[in-house]
Amino acid sequence: MKKLLALLLTAVMLLSVCAFAQADALSDLQAKGKIRIGANIEFPPYEFYYADPETGVEEIAGFDMALARGIGEELGLEIEIVDQAFAGLITALNAGDVDMLISGLAVKPERQEVVDFSIPYFAGEQIMLMTRENADKLKTVEDMKGKRVGAQMGSLQAQILEEQFPDSEGFLIGEPSILALDLVQGNIDGWLITDLVAKQYIAAYADKVELVICDVPVVYDNTAGIAVAVAKGDNASLLEIINAYITRVKEDGTFDSWVDTAAAQAASLLETAE
Repeated sequence: MKKLLALLLTAVMLLSVCAFAQADALSDLQAKGKIRIGANIEFPPYEFYYADPETGVEEIAGFDMALARGIGEELGLEIEIVDQAFAGLITALNAGDVDMLISGLAVKPERQEVVDFSIPYFAGEQIMLMTRENADKLKTVEDMKGKRVGAQMGSLQAQILEEQFPDSEGFLIGEPSILALDLVQGNIDGWLITDLVAKQYIAAYADKVELVICDVPVVYDNTAGIAVAVAKGDNASLLEIINAYITRVKEDGTFDSWVDTAAAQAASLLETAE
């Protein structure tokens, strides 16, 4: 009987230790009362700076940011958005400079080795954007040999550029808005980007040049989608709350409304800028 009680006590202690360890990341955030969310605020309609046309007040908008604020409310924590270069986001997370990443971050095996992801909350198609003039001539990967192709530094598209267009001349730049200008001005022949972002720039530059999603195939399995990233470690309780929240806002239509709002705001912003 004593041995049985000892075993039961040991089991209870182990479960308690596991539960405590799992709660560590969440407990740390609750103790601080704030969560720092890393993002590259240069990727409409995911995240971008937006000035309300009626009040003139600038805010950080986008459906990623709506999700970030919702997660903060769900956790009962103040949020701080930390604007950083996309290529440095994972480094910042692992260095402890931020607590979470919400920035159109695609789930990829090499990233899964260094961070932990939530369930996916969005999946976009990967495409190549061109001017109509180029799109009428360039339709295959072979056609892109020796052509100049742009992608955001540190992004999924940069990986696609390296793997699928090895004979193209790659242009890696940190800011999508600069890549858009390079495309319009003829400094690059094509731009690897997600379809949702591409549509924003197609609309923004409609009065200047016709931009189109071209026929050049871009192969990518988007089923893994994009997700929230947290540092590896004792984060099971934190991810449980995040995953439950993502599931709820996707099922009740809230997330779709965020996407629609962000797309409309981003389109009007880009049009105003041009």
